[in-house]
Amino acid sequence: MDDDSLVAAARDLVTRPFPADGPSSGSWLVGETESVPGGHFAPIASSPSLYETPADDDGTIGDIYERVYTDLKSRRQRAADALAAIWGPPQSDSFAAELERFWADHESLSPFEYDLALFAGEEPFPSWRRHDRLVALLLGQMDKEFPIVLTLAVLARP
Repeated sequence: MDDDSLVAAARDLVTRPFPADGPSSGSWLVGETESVPGGHFAPIASSPSLYETPADDDGTIGDIYERVYTDLKSRRQRAADALAAIWGPPQSDSFAAELERFWADHESLSPFEYDLALFAGEEPFPSWRRHDRLVALLLGQMDKEFPIVLTLAVLARP
């Protein structure tokens, strides 16, 4: 997704209603566009899964993941700059509290919060508050079988 498309998608998703109900298919976790109760996700970039590939077998997977994360962090910074041009500097946010609740085996995590916590972890991400929504540039990976994904997320946040 180029910067102009990113800005257009962000503006659209901030105003688009969230679905009222229905389970998430988890498509956003693999880099697909998805709208769920409480969130819209539009992929910006992703890597292929490297699980059970020659890189996984020969031990080079760690180096490849490091390069992929470095490239996607650079892409996230360009995306943050594009959104900062319309909404000002981002704030830093994270799902650290949700991840702590996960590790504590806290049963109050919704399946949606569970996915966000495990996907993005406690790593800070740039975000912008737009009324009752949080626009976030999330970079993460749900598990080793999944791709690394950079996604534009618009989340319901009072």
